[in-house]
Amino acid sequence: MLQLFVEVLALGMVVGTVDYLTGYDVTIYPFYSIPILVMVWFGDMKLATVISVLSTVSWWWADKASGHHYTTEWLRVWEAIMRFVFFSLVMLAGWTFKKQRDNIRARLELLERAQQLEQEIITISEREQERIGRDLHDEVCQYLAAIGFSASMLKQELDSQSHALAKKAGDIASLLQDAAMRARDLARGLSPVDRDEGGLESALEELALTTAKLAGISCAVICPETVLITDNIQAIHLYRIAQEALSNALKHGRAKSVVIALEVSDGACSLRVSDDGVGFKPLPGERKGMGLKIMRYRARMISGKLEIQPNSPFGTVVICTIEKGSSESPSAIL
Repeated sequence: MLQLFVEVLALGMVVGTVDYLTGYDVTIYPFYSIPILVMVWFGDMKLATVISVLSTVSWWWADKASGHHYTTEWLRVWEAIMRFVFFSLVMLAGWTFKKQRDNIRARLELLERAQQLEQEIITISEREQERIGRDLHDEVCQYLAAIGFSASMLKQELDSQSHALAKKAGDIASLLQDAAMRARDLARGLSPVDRDEGGLESALEELALTTAKLAGISCAVICPETVLITDNIQAIHLYRIAQEALSNALKHGRAKSVVIALEVSDGACSLRVSDDGVGFKPLPGERKGMGLKIMRYRARMISGKLEIQPNSPFGTVVICTIEKGSSESPSAIL
């Protein structure tokens, strides 16, 4: 800080010297604001006030040494006071601008930290869901399947003995098989994208197959070439976007046909969900645009761009694009 003060003081002396050399006919006192603003910007207000006082004294000396005569010396005093008021206003303006800059910078840093924390929370949440899904699939589902198999064997043994409890054993075996299927579906919902089983493309195909079966519509996946997404969190976000877009197409658009396309062009990954419905129109009483907000939020989390466009001749197209810059190969994103 001392070095800065000395440098600013030297700059003020240079301005005072130039002021003296140019004479009182040429007014250059606004240039005294330069060292004042430098001290405000890089130093503090106390030292800036000292520089303002010294700048006023420097102007006084330059004005008097250059031979500027007044009818009364009080006029020079008045001029010096006005110069100090001007320097003080410059100092206050610089301080105000600096505070605004610091506030903006602090808000931007706070926003950046909040976004980073938000991303970490989402990442941890997705990983925990993936872990729970794997545990359900690898442990609970296998355990239920084993018990169901034992119940089936018991039913066969009781059937061979014509035992009255054979039917109950069969019912138990059926219930256990149904429970295993439900647990497997729950595990798939918690961890929809499995890198060991085809990744995002396989997950989208299963989503389309399940939707077509349950909703009774035509739902297909188009993937001209293999798209490898090694970041599973990113793949899950894309899957959830497709899932939400598909849900909106059925719920709001009343679509009869949906096409999910996944492709890579110029290193950018593009997910496109097209339907032939009536468009996105929330039902009365529903929170307007919540699905769209969720999709935009997920797209932002993976640095993607979400677009909603009308389909031709009717319907809606939801497009999420992840620009290149992190691709590993022409068919690999992140």
